[in-house]
Amino acid sequence: MVVSPALATPPQALFVSYAAVLGGAERILLDQAAALEGPVALACPEGELAARAREQGIHVLALRPRRAELRGSVRHRLAAPLRLAAQSREVRRAVAQLQPRCVIGWSMRGLLGAAGALAGKGERPPLIFQHNDLLPSPGVVRAVRSAAARAERVVCLSRAIADDLGSGLPVMVVHPGVDLERFTPSPLPAGAPEALVLGAIVPWKRPGLALEAAAIASIKLPELRIRLAGAPLDVAGSELARTLARRAAEPDLAGRARLGEPIDASDALARSTCLLHCADAEPFGLAMAEALASGRPVAAPRAGGALEIVDHSCGVLYEPGSAEAAAAALVEVTRRAPELAGPARERAERLFDRRVSQRRFRELVDEVTGPG
Repeated sequence: MVVSPALATPPQALFVSYAAVLGGAERILLDQAAALEGPVALACPEGELAARAREQGIHVLALRPRRAELRGSVRHRLAAPLRLAAQSREVRRAVAQLQPRCVIGWSMRGLLGAAGALAGKGERPPLIFQHNDLLPSPGVVRAVRSAAARAERVVCLSRAIADDLGSGLPVMVVHPGVDLERFTPSPLPAGAPEALVLGAIVPWKRPGLALEAAAIASIKLPELRIRLAGAPLDVAGSELARTLARRAAEPDLAGRARLGEPIDASDALARSTCLLHCADAEPFGLAMAEALASGRPVAAPRAGGALEIVDHSCGVLYEPGSAEAAAAALVEVTRRAPELAGPARERAERLFDRRVSQRRFRELVDEVTGPG
C-alpha cells in the first residue's frame, strides 16, 4: 500500500473505494468529499480517481488493484473471500495510521473492505455506507446486506437503490447534485436535431439500443443525428465500441451517427437537442440530471433512477429494452424540445442542486462524527 505523507490531524472521514476509473459514482465521491470540513482521506487504487483526488487536495492512500467483480467462474468465486480479507487488512492499516473520525465505504466493494476492517471488538470509528448501485447476484446480496447492517448510516443515491437494498437498515436517500453554474441552459442548436448518448461505452448502458432507436426514429425525423459521447473503460468496452462502429456504418445510420467522443459533458449537451438514455435499470443516472440542468429534455427507460429524475414535464419515459419504444420517445422529445427545455431546467434547480446534496451529506457526516 502506497501512503502519502502523514496528515497533521486525523481526517474527518476516510473514504474507501476500489475504483480506479473516474465514473459517475467517483465524480460524486469527489463532490461530497469537497463538502466536508477539515482534512479528508481516500483509500483507492492508483488511477484517474486517485489523481483527481490529489488535485483536489485529498490525502490519498493507494490500495492494491484487485478484480472488481464478485462474480465469475467457480475458481473466481472461491477466491473472493481471500480477496475481501486482503482488502480488509489494507483498510485496517489505513484506519490505524490515520485514525479517521469515520470511515465511508463507497459502493459495495468499498463497504465490504471497510466493514471487514472495522469488525471485531474494541473501539472503532463509525462506518457510513454510500450505496451507489443495484445489487447483483444472491451471494453478493447477502454479503452486502450483512455488512450494511453494521453501518451507522446507509446513504443511497436513489429510492430505487434503497428499495433494492431492502428494509430494516438505517437508510436515507441523498440524490447527487449537479453544478448548476457549469451546466446552464443555452439555445437549442440550429439545423439538424441531434440526440446525445452520454456515458462510458459499457454493455449495460445499452449503446447498441440507442443506435437502433435512432435508426427507427429517422423514418419520422430524416435529419436526425445521434452522437455517442463516451469511451470504453476496458477490453470488453473496446470490443463493444468496434461493434457499434460497424453498426453505425450500415446504410440506415451511415453519416447519421458519431461515436467515441469523450468530450466535456456540458459542451456536448449544449450542442445537442435532447439526451437519449438506454440503460435498462440505471441506479441513478447523473447524465440525466445534467441534461435537465442544461435545459435538454430526456428520453429514458421507465425504470430505476430515471423514474426519480424524468417526468412528463421534461421528457418521455419508455418501455425498457424496446428499440421501438425508445424511438417513439426520441421522436417526441425532439419535436417538443423547445417547450420542455424550460421545465427541464426548473426541475434540476428544484431537485438536483449540488449545493443542497453536499449540505445534506455534510450534515449526515457531522451527525455521525460529532463536533470536530
